[in-house]
Amino acid sequence: MRLNHTTNIEQAVERIVQPYVSKRKHAVLSVGILRGGERLVYGFGDLRPFGAVSFDNLLYEIGSITKVFTTSLLALLIAEGALRPDDSLGKFEPTLPSRHPVTLAHLATHTSGLPGFPIFKAWRNRFDKTQHRDPYCHFTPEEAISYLRNVPPGNVGRKFRYSNEGTGILGRLLATWLGTDYETAITERLCVPLHLPDTGITLTLEQQARMVPGYAGKDVQRPETLLRDYAGAGALRSTLNDQLTFLSAHLGDHPNEEVGQDLLISQQVYARHSKTIGVGLGWIIDERGKFVWHNGSTHGFSSFMGFHQDRSSGIVVLSNYRSGLLSDSVDRIGLDLLDLLKKS
Repeated sequence: MRLNHTTNIEQAVERIVQPYVSKRKHAVLSVGILRGGERLVYGFGDLRPFGAVSFDNLLYEIGSITKVFTTSLLALLIAEGALRPDDSLGKFEPTLPSRHPVTLAHLATHTSGLPGFPIFKAWRNRFDKTQHRDPYCHFTPEEAISYLRNVPPGNVGRKFRYSNEGTGILGRLLATWLGTDYETAITERLCVPLHLPDTGITLTLEQQARMVPGYAGKDVQRPETLLRDYAGAGALRSTLNDQLTFLSAHLGDHPNEEVGQDLLISQQVYARHSKTIGVGLGWIIDERGKFVWHNGSTHGFSSFMGFHQDRSSGIVVLSNYRSGLLSDSVDRIGLDLLDLLKKS
């Protein structure tokens, strides 16, 4: 099936999205497509509570797509010559040896040796009510650094283990190295140069009025997700408009061409997830399907961003429901949309 007309694409998007929104009473879904310099926006749900706000200007928690902002910041600093992917964490963390085997790239590719889901630690945390821990993070920053201090060198760089703490530590180290906090670093180095006015952690009153309430399970409203220690792992809020602009920079189709060229560093393969899946700085690179992607999920939101490796087109999906099974998720919507664009 070849889709050349915007109307046909709109019909196809609705066909892909309807099974998802029809099962969720309060669903508000914003879908964006970039293709050949064209920006297409589609929205599903009730906009009446938000007045005259359009679907592309609603605010959502973007969850782990925040990680791509963290690793994009790293890519910019590498492009500037300020940092190197193989810089040891000992350069930034005084409690670690100066030649510690874990590098910035290891944190950015989830190959630092930190466990993905430490079952024993998660069980112990259930009985420890004295220690604050960010949602979805089993280690405090001090515990994570202690773990890395004792990780066997042979375990470093060998296996992909998705780690919120790893990217969270990366965000903390980069911000500290820049002499500021994470949100300020992202704002000054990414949001201002790329013109992303609605991307951040702290919202103004006007932005709060555009924030969509989040839900999970059987239409249960969920509280906002707050990450105090690991902001770089998933704390950002944003709009479809800003996310499409951010994506356009990675596609090399942004007015700030210099930043777009620098971001190419993040799309190189630095590690392996499997034989056909590589790992960039933050990005997951499907070499068989020839597309690059990342997703996100919080208490009441889910998100997906992906683009074809030839950088010809890409998509963003933002939902106010927590992610479920792959067959019934924004990931499925995103993958189907990428396939749709491939055929169009």
